[in-house]
Amino acid sequence: MNCILKISLSLLIAIPLFSFTTLDKREIVGVYGVCESNPSAIQLTLNVDQTFTYRDLSNPNKPIDVHGNWEMKNNHVILTNYTTDYSFHTKWKIDQNGTVAKSRKGMTWYTLGKI
Repeated sequence: MNCILKISLSLLIAIPLFSFTTLDKREIVGVYGVCESNPSAIQLTLNVDQTFTYRDLSNPNKPIDVHGNWEMKNNHVILTNYTTDYSFHTKWKIDQNGTVAKSRKGMTWYTLGKI
């Protein structure tokens, strides 16, 4: 009985620990964007060397085209070391398959698919 209890407790503890996986940098790297017919032309490119390019033409009066670095923090991609006069989405959550990037800034939500 004691052995069965120990095994059950071990499984009860181990299963939740293995369900929290982190993304590998290779799964995150790539180009995420909207469809070609979307005039906003929003596109986020994450490179292996941890540099990024971000373009957002949704506001023609304030086009955003920035370059910088990215890092992982708490399963989010954080864009850093860029220069722009405009505010933009700098925190992205990549899904577990590495195929969708989501961001929220104020009341604006973006969902970009891997191209």
